[in-house]
Amino acid sequence: MTNLRELEIRGPFNIEDFNTEELDKNPPIIQSKYLHSLSIFYYEGRIDPRHLARLLSSCQNISKLNLNVEIRRLPEYDYSSSNLAYVLLKGCKLEEDPIPTLEKLPNLRALKLHVGAFIGKEMFCATEGFPKLESLSLACLENLEDWKVDERAMPSLRQLEIQKCRQLKKLPDGLSFIATLQDWINAKDI
Repeated sequence: MTNLRELEIRGPFNIEDFNTEELDKNPPIIQSKYLHSLSIFYYEGRIDPRHLARLLSSCQNISKLNLNVEIRRLPEYDYSSSNLAYVLLKGCKLEEDPIPTLEKLPNLRALKLHVGAFIGKEMFCATEGFPKLESLSLACLENLEDWKVDERAMPSLRQLEIQKCRQLKKLPDGLSFIATLQDWINAKDI
């Protein structure tokens, strides 16, 4: 099992029950250098972002991360894999803007923030954030009212999808500076 490439964890798991000394001793399956895809689904509870950070720090080679679990805040960038190319967040109930953390991922190409991923009201994409992001999908972010995009943010963005973000007052002016944007999907009820 040390050659495992994809791992999906469903339901409760006991990483939060580990004491501090044991957090560095994740099972060998998690430390596999071949693991490229990690998915965590847990609909009935919440996990501590510190424990998620420890788990991610032991997954140095993952390029795909799918989180459908309540975490309330993202782990700091230092703990995330710099190889991440695809991130899907759903049901995370992030209270703080996740963009300042996610935009630092140097190889991120696709980002999906869907159904309850973020419960805050404002998001901000900074200058030179998301250097390689090609696809961005925002769906069912019910509280999102204001989204700002700096002029030189997301320089590689080709596809943008916004669906059912009903509180979003307007599209960011900064989108007009993205020359690479080719495919724009916008539901009528943003």
